[in-house]
Amino acid sequence: MEPDDKIESPVSPSSLKIVTGVKKRAAARIISELCTGCRICLQSCPSHCITIVDSDLNFNGIAQVDDRCTGCNICAIDCPWTGVMMINPDGSRKDEAVYAKQLKKLRGYQ
Repeated sequence: MEPDDKIESPVSPSSLKIVTGVKKRAAARIISELCTGCRICLQSCPSHCITIVDSDLNFNGIAQVDDRCTGCNICAIDCPWTGVMMINPDGSRKDEAVYAKQLKKLRGYQ
């Protein structure tokens, strides 16, 4: 291969799909088997995107998160039963070290 030879891309630029409007932050997801309906996440959510809905799993109901979730992690940090987990847009789970670091910032320890 000569230095002046060009390498052609196997994919043409026009065939690439441009994705717009995709959420880049993680979003809260409720683990219904662990949720007790205690309303701690409901009270701690700054965007007010969590509601309690009736459920056959317990008499208090379970939390439900809507599309307004900003991914701030506060509900996941405050849940004493680890019933809230943060899911990244690619489907992976947020690392526990991220929770610990954010908890220190949230509580003022930095």
